[in-house]
Amino acid sequence: MANYTKETIGVIGGCGVAAANELVHRIEKRLTELGCLDDSQQPEIILFQATQAPNRIAFASGRSNISFAPHFIEVGKKLKACGATICCIPCNTAHCVIGEIEHAVGLPFINIVSETLLSILEKYPKAKKIGLLCSSGTNFSQVYQKHSKSLNYGFEFLFPKENLQQSVDGGIAAVKSGLPYVSPEKARAFFVEAMDDLIAKESDVIVLGCTEIPLAVKDKYYKNKPIADTLSILAEACVNRCKMTEH
Repeated sequence: MANYTKETIGVIGGCGVAAANELVHRIEKRLTELGCLDDSQQPEIILFQATQAPNRIAFASGRSNISFAPHFIEVGKKLKACGATICCIPCNTAHCVIGEIEHAVGLPFINIVSETLLSILEKYPKAKKIGLLCSSGTNFSQVYQKHSKSLNYGFEFLFPKENLQQSVDGGIAAVKSGLPYVSPEKARAFFVEAMDDLIAKESDVIVLGCTEIPLAVKDKYYKNKPIADTLSILAEACVNRCKMTEH
């Protein structure tokens, strides 16, 4: 098994709450799978549910000029003061201003968008067309396109038709309204037509580009197309960031 550092991971959650809780669970589960069976082998994690931040979807979509970044920066500084040595935000949309947040907080952030693109590049080197199932904020702000361009990856990003994007946003809202009160099957139904549309557009990989979606869409493949689950990718990146050596 691996030796692990005593990194303290600061998680800025609340966007949504369930996704942040699930991230912490997946980090613990993955480390247990790797042989960290004693509590002391797990990293310290500080989770702050930043539920009172201005609406990041509205800001990223251009429907509001009130940025959520100052609130997230304040939370990041609190995490740093509590001992966090690295941070992450389990929200794809929030990464439209991740550079501003990271610089102001003064800690390295594990970037969910960059990690997802790198994962695709490593696992599916022939993939060129990426179907993105995400919030309207992530879509509008072009956060994936900008990260891909800055990393010189050259991916082409495909999005569902407008009416299906509305269905995706409805599905995200359904998940936020509270699983299991909304059954996973019912929540998943919001995303199926959009995934079909992305396949019809010849996507090589479908990215679950909102961390609520993996709570409803559990598929590893959909109609023979691989699915990249950004929440699991972030959890794996957190684990890898803590890993030191194999023995």
